[in-house]
Order: sequence, then C-alpha cells, then structure tokens
Amino acid sequence: MREKFGGVEPMAEEPKMPSRSGDLLGFALLDHPGRYEKENRHVPSQLVLMGPDAFDRSLWDEQIVAQFWDCRAQRQAFAEQCRCSIMCSNMMAASLPRQEQYQLIADYAGLILDLFPACIGIYWPHSQKLMPRERMRDTGWNDPALRFLDGGLNVRFFKISGTDEMLFDTLGLTAIGLPDLQCHCKGLDPDDVVLFLRNLAAYLYQRGDVIQDGNTVEGIDHGKWPCRREDAMVGPARTVLDICPGKFAGGGR
Repeated sequence: MREKFGGVEPMAEEPKMPSRSGDLLGFALLDHPGRYEKENRHVPSQLVLMGPDAFDRSLWDEQIVAQFWDCRAQRQAFAEQCRCSIMCSNMMAASLPRQEQYQLIADYAGLILDLFPACIGIYWPHSQKLMPRERMRDTGWNDPALRFLDGGLNVRFFKISGTDEMLFDTLGLTAIGLPDLQCHCKGLDPDDVVLFLRNLAAYLYQRGDVIQDGNTVEGIDHGKWPCRREDAMVGPARTVLDICPGKFAGGGR
C-alpha cells in the first residue's frame, strides 16, 4: 500500500461487526488528507477492507446480470461462481478533488487483485458493473487517470421490444456528482454508440458537469447533437443528460 499511496498507517484494530462474519480493517492515507473547513483541519482519507462474507446474490436481479457485458456469453455462469465477498471502500475522502478521490479507489481495486489471487472479479455497486479479473487487468483507457472508469462507468444497452430502436445509457456518473448519459436511437452501430458515450463520459469525468441544456456535442456522424436533462428511461430513477442523435433519433421527438 505504501508503494501505491505513499504514507500509510494501519488504523486501530476494529472489533468484529455484529452483523457480519468478517473483520473490518482500516488504513489512513497520510498523503491524501481531506480538508474539513468547519473544524479547520485536515484528516487523512481512509481505505477500508471488510469481510470475508457469504456473497448476497439478491443484489443481482435479471436486469443487472443482463448488463454484465464484460463477461460476454458467460455472464450468468460467471455470476453463479460468486460465492464469497470482501468489500473495499474509501472513507473521509469526500473533500478530495474528484479524480484524486476515485483514482484511490481504482488503485485499491488493482491492489486487491494483487493481494487476493483467488479473487475472480470485482463488482462496482454504484455502476452495477461486474468485471472479471482479466478485464480489470486490461484497462480500456490509454490515460491512467481514467482507470476508475473501467469499473466505475457502465454503458448499458437495451433493445426496445417491437421496434428497431435501441436505448443506451450510462450508470455510475450520478453517484460521483456528474450526470449519467442517455441516447435513444436507431440505425446506428451499437459499438459506435458505446464508444461515443464512453468518450463523452470521460470528458465529463475530467472537466466536470459542463454540458448544459441546449448545448450540442459532436455526434458519430459529425453532426451537432443537442443535449438536455430529463428523467432516465430505465431505472434506477435519476436525471440524465439525454443526447438526441439527429436523424438517428428514436421515439416521438
């Protein structure tokens, strides 16, 4: 941990939590302090490790499992292999800059794979994304600063029954203070839409919530696609930034 995060000190040993079978371990990151203005002080952010516990399969309904795209055709079989879990999280980190805060989580996820060779995958509850071990090792980004989005961003794909229309959205950005994205379309290559939403999500992750209602973004066809905030078409309930793809738009726009 010190190789990855700099100054690290184990926190006082915690007792077993009454509702859990495992232990809680905490580590203070001395080089990543959060500032608390009311108390006018800095407090080291923390990484915690809880478990092991029996994995709660009720977390995954059919819709969640259907979006485990990194597992490909084996997603149901992979999900059934998950029997035990450990939980990793950060605490006292809310005041850190966004990219620093979530880079800690990305680095921690990589460290967990190093420490636990039996770990077959990592599930990111806020994005409902399950990543097999080998996919976590093979990052989809050239920029290491975007590593968090490997698991922290889930681009979902739905076919609208009885039509030739498709719905794509992201899950994971709302939880970190950014708008998730949505695109209701037809006549486009799904792979192109996924790449488009991934790149736009990366832009928001680096720049912040900078796209306002009425702004346009360059579309797949190099046209200007207008954006507006509206309720998500697929749960969980949240406000998303909907991108209207011009002549490829689906629905009654």
